[in-house]
Amino acid sequence: MFLTIAVIGGGLAYVKYAQIKAAMNQPAFEPIEAVDIVAVKTVEWQPTSDLVGTVLALRSVNLMNEVEGMVKSVGFNSGDVVDEGQVLVRLDDTTDRSELATAEAALRVAEAQISVEEANLNLAKDELRMQESAAQSRATSNIEVSRARAEVERSGAEVIRARAAADEARARIERVKTRLRKHEIRAPFRARVGLRNVHEGQFLAAPFGMDTAPIATLQEVSDKIHIDFAVPQEQLPRVRVGLTVMGELQSASIGGGGPIRLEVVALDAAANATTRNVRVRTITENTGDVLRPGMFVKVRVPTDESRTYAAVPVKSIRRASYANQVFVVVEGQEPGPDGAPVPKMRAKQRFVTLGPTIGEDVIVLDGVKPGERIATGGSFKLRDGVLVMPATGAGGAGPSSAAAATTAK
Repeated sequence: MFLTIAVIGGGLAYVKYAQIKAAMNQPAFEPIEAVDIVAVKTVEWQPTSDLVGTVLALRSVNLMNEVEGMVKSVGFNSGDVVDEGQVLVRLDDTTDRSELATAEAALRVAEAQISVEEANLNLAKDELRMQESAAQSRATSNIEVSRARAEVERSGAEVIRARAAADEARARIERVKTRLRKHEIRAPFRARVGLRNVHEGQFLAAPFGMDTAPIATLQEVSDKIHIDFAVPQEQLPRVRVGLTVMGELQSASIGGGGPIRLEVVALDAAANATTRNVRVRTITENTGDVLRPGMFVKVRVPTDESRTYAAVPVKSIRRASYANQVFVVVEGQEPGPDGAPVPKMRAKQRFVTLGPTIGEDVIVLDGVKPGERIATGGSFKLRDGVLVMPATGAGGAGPSSAAAATTAK
């Protein structure tokens, strides 16, 4: 009986030992994460630098008076759009009009004096001819002939002086008329007027320096407008006349939010001695008067040649304080339960250097290559070396998904 019990117990122990050994020889269970898998694609991208541009009117002037006087009338209000030649300010011209009348009267006197002196000259010439004829017949002396000749010269000089007086009167008339024209301040071009600083009855003194306050500021209204910005000296070789750069008005409420094409029309002759930047002037369309002088525009200037770069979806990037990373899906052969090799996919952590974001993709400057497969949706639950499988309906999960890399321009 004891022998029988020992045999049965030994058999049960052997069976249990064999089961435990077989279980120990089984591969450990490893969880598999389901993720979306896509191929790294390529995009054509040109590195740029974001600068701030300032909107400037094609023509801008400070409206100022040239002569002093009392403001008689003002023909504009703040913010009005005025046409070329429109009278904006009219000064009192009573004194100058009186002076004009005096000058015109002086001209008439001078012209009358010319007639008198010309008549005297003609009379002196007749007298000279008579004296010369009498001298030939010895009916008069030579002194009388000389006296008659001197009278002709004197009368001629008086005619010249009368004509000079008439010319002086005409010059006075033109001077007064010029002053009268300056009493009317007109718009030099079609423009929008700034804030009005003058009113009827106000006395305007003649300006003596740059500190004198202007009557108003005029900003030209046209279908085109300037945008100026400054580029660092090291980027200047990339900027030339005729180059088209892109701008963007930040305020969508006044028509912004979309790209603006800017054509470079001029570069400053010298760099700023403090900032070492060079001022660049561009021109752009301003249909609808959306851009106003003084606004700022975000300008994007190329800093290098256009090249092809790898790009991945934004949602595939795992951002951290120490580095940005993606999970590259690597397919390989691993032993199965029976020892036979089976295909498996594992996620490998890869640190990347990112460039700018273009739509739903982000440029990768270093870390991945076009054609490699990466995890996108669900990548937040991955760790280095974990088994992965394509999520249901995920595109590009098969072995041939490397061929799905596309070039976007």
